[in-house]
Amino acid sequence: MSIEQSSGPGPLGGDAVGLLGRSADLEFFAELRRRLTDGGAGTAVLLEGPAGVGKTALLEAAADGARASGFRVLRFAGVESEVTLAYSGLHQLLFGMRDGFDRLPPGQRAVLEGVLGSSVAQAPPERFAASVAVLEALRRTAEDGPVLVVIDDVQWLDRASGDVLEFVARRLSGLPVDLLVAGRAGHAHALDRHGLLRRRVEALDERSAAALLRAAHPGLAPHACERLLQEAAGNPLALLELPALLSREQFTGAAPLPLSLPVDDRLEALFAPRLRELPAATLELLLVAALEGTGGLRTIWAAYPGGMEEADAALLAAEEAGLVRVDARAGRLVFRHPLVRSAVVRTCRPGRRRAAHRALAEALERDPERRIGHLVAASLGPEEQLAADLEQAGHAALGRGSAALATTALRRAAELSPEPAERSRRLAHAAYAAAQSGALDVTAVLVDDGYGERASPQDTARATLARVYALLETDGDATAAHRLLTGVIDGLLAAGTDGAGTGGAGTGGAGTGGAGRQQSPAAVREVVGELQFLLTLVAFYAQRTDLWPEVLERCQDAPDQVRLYCLAFDAPQERAPEVRRRIRRAFAALPPDAGPRPVTQLSMLSVYFDEASEYREHWMRVARRSREGGTFVQWSYGTILLGHEAFFAGRFTEAEALAREGLATAEELGHRLAGFRLASQLALVAAVRGDAETVGTLTRTILAWSEPRRLGLLQVSARQARALLALGQGNYETAYRDCALVSPPGTLPPLNPRAIWSVYDLVEAAVYTGRTPEARVHVAMARSACLGELSPRLALLTHAAAALAGPAETAEAGFRRALAVADVHAPFDRARVQLAFGRWLRAHGREPEAAREHLTAALHTLEELGAAPWAAAAGTELAALTPPAEPEPLDQDGLLTPQELQIADLAATGLSNKEIGARLYISPRTVSTHLYNIFPKLGIRSRAALRDALGAQARAEYGGEYVEYVDRPVI
Repeated sequence: MSIEQSSGPGPLGGDAVGLLGRSADLEFFAELRRRLTDGGAGTAVLLEGPAGVGKTALLEAAADGARASGFRVLRFAGVESEVTLAYSGLHQLLFGMRDGFDRLPPGQRAVLEGVLGSSVAQAPPERFAASVAVLEALRRTAEDGPVLVVIDDVQWLDRASGDVLEFVARRLSGLPVDLLVAGRAGHAHALDRHGLLRRRVEALDERSAAALLRAAHPGLAPHACERLLQEAAGNPLALLELPALLSREQFTGAAPLPLSLPVDDRLEALFAPRLRELPAATLELLLVAALEGTGGLRTIWAAYPGGMEEADAALLAAEEAGLVRVDARAGRLVFRHPLVRSAVVRTCRPGRRRAAHRALAEALERDPERRIGHLVAASLGPEEQLAADLEQAGHAALGRGSAALATTALRRAAELSPEPAERSRRLAHAAYAAAQSGALDVTAVLVDDGYGERASPQDTARATLARVYALLETDGDATAAHRLLTGVIDGLLAAGTDGAGTGGAGTGGAGTGGAGRQQSPAAVREVVGELQFLLTLVAFYAQRTDLWPEVLERCQDAPDQVRLYCLAFDAPQERAPEVRRRIRRAFAALPPDAGPRPVTQLSMLSVYFDEASEYREHWMRVARRSREGGTFVQWSYGTILLGHEAFFAGRFTEAEALAREGLATAEELGHRLAGFRLASQLALVAAVRGDAETVGTLTRTILAWSEPRRLGLLQVSARQARALLALGQGNYETAYRDCALVSPPGTLPPLNPRAIWSVYDLVEAAVYTGRTPEARVHVAMARSACLGELSPRLALLTHAAAALAGPAETAEAGFRRALAVADVHAPFDRARVQLAFGRWLRAHGREPEAAREHLTAALHTLEELGAAPWAAAAGTELAALTPPAEPEPLDQDGLLTPQELQIADLAATGLSNKEIGARLYISPRTVSTHLYNIFPKLGIRSRAALRDALGAQARAEYGGEYVEYVDRPVI
């Protein structure tokens, strides 16, 4: 059993004795390092045990071993006095990583600099922004070698830092990063509930404890040693520190020991005698350092009331006592043990603590969030001016899309409000901000707290907005949401709102009232406008035509964007072109600094009227800002919209990635409605690819949740995915039934502009099931609604639908008119039309070469997109154009070249031309050319025959003794 020595002053001023009895723990750390060095996945480990059991020493040993193995070690600790200060823990981590910030994209670098408080004007970002930025910073840091992140005293970690680290811990599997966390057993913390690998740090066994005590305190009397071993019960900190409290007589055995020695959680008291021996100036310095939390010397010096000479003398006394050390390279003051910090704070009188907080607040003038935290800690109780400052900061944060920061500020403002009415109002705003951030559990608590006061109608309205957001996302209860919204709107309108509803729909803020008891008419109009918008959205989700007249009645004087929604939802069959024109005018009228909400509202409409690509940059900007600011509601809307745009543009992999990312976050936050909407996007992508199992699983789940709740939007989404899958499979009867449920032939139902997307699907299914009259009725509707005027994509599909459903004498011209539409950036839809045209030409015996041309083009595109069912249909049609011929016998000249063999092998596994090209570093078009040289050599006409043909090729090449295709390695 070896004793490892570590540098630095020990409890008695000498060297600290290293680890004894921890060989199993050290081997565990070594195995973690080996696993990561060998390319294994990162691991998040929680060391837990009572105070003083040696967790910090184990972290030191793990850090030393990692450094010796070439790891970069990043360390920080939770601080009890900073537990209410957002990002105080993360600040320490980022301080050690700031040398690599220049590797990050500008946006993420700005996020991390915001956490560090580098800019006065920039409010610290919130969970989503910080989480993604920290994960990326770790990834970039790990490019230089494996990383170990060490966190001590996680039970004192602030909630914001804990949420970020929880996010990171879930995503270590793809990074060469280990996360080693230590926390006190029995103390709840953010990382305790999410599946970290737990390792209990037990007390030392009797033999190791005795060895540690004798090594650390030679000369200790035998009976004193026996008593201390009994009292310490294997706790290393007690074994190291308790003897230091003994008098010389007690230490040598000349006097008896005290009756009771504090152990375990009472170990904090062990430092009190040592602290009482320090000069007052040293205690003052230690208190400032303990409350500052990060150890930043510049801030500590600025907050210390004495001059630099006095600070140096005070620090020297603390160093000589073995309580702190200075990390000159990092510019930090480090407490020897976290319990020292706790003891310093607990042994100081409350008045001194408040004075130190005030001094730190002055020193942190350039770090607004931490400054406010110290001001709050310095206050004795409710204070209106501080509450007003926090409220103003919260509104500003929400206007920038930082909903989580706004929640924190507004909630604290409510707690500091002396007047019940002000408390209620601020709680209502905090609840709204919490709903926007996605923290639905916090929303529910704040709403309930707010209703405990006598709320004004405007406060009730704001709280109702929060409650409805939470109700929709968790329960999907559109009927209850409708009832709540209509009741509050009626109450506000009856009470008179000085023209409520005639102003703008909002700039992303939660009202302009700031501080003050009376809300301005503009603020009241804003909340009414948002209530009206949410009312129309609830009707859209439910697609309840029986509720629609009530919505129209209450939105007669609504803001322009709300009335635009009413126009779009009321009669999409009649007003589609007008809605498109108004959307364009509204986007053009947006100010450059428009908040996330108006952009998102317009974008939601634009995607349904096929204007998606026009405003993609707007959506991306909003999505980025909302994610960085922790505004989940706006971010999820933006993710859904970007996913739809990518799907229509044929970027199926991108659409899938967006949906999966959004779905994972929605599931973490408990946003079921957003999650099901994102799941419907995954179902669409799976339908194009012919993944029947995924489509079936997703759509059954969506319908099982949405049908009892009468959420028509989700039902439409599921049926559109099922119809698309059935069309690819050639199951036109099933496709027709689902399409007819989305929109019966000849109609675009109210509240369902999404039915525009299914016009061509219904016509195709109707024609191929013998329902030509129904198909023609639907084409007539599309023409009368001028759907072809909305976008080139819809013009293509509208002309193609007319050709497909029309008489034979006009069909060919109709298809050519469709394919002549310019600027169609929808490769999947264009390929479908080419497939339909080629099929029509072949079926009617027209122009075989033209049919072959269109079918070949469709086949190439559909293979590139991974739309396997449609590609197979195009291949079948191509094969039907030419009667089958007997394959020529293979001879040596007919064998494939090495590159052809590579391509054929990969194609036989089901890879698309694009995927093959990526693997072989050639263009997809080159892959296509090679395949059409390969097919004649093998005597086949489609990919489906590749596997068998390659088996024959292998037998010819290797003599045919035993080699089969399945046994031959892919080069």
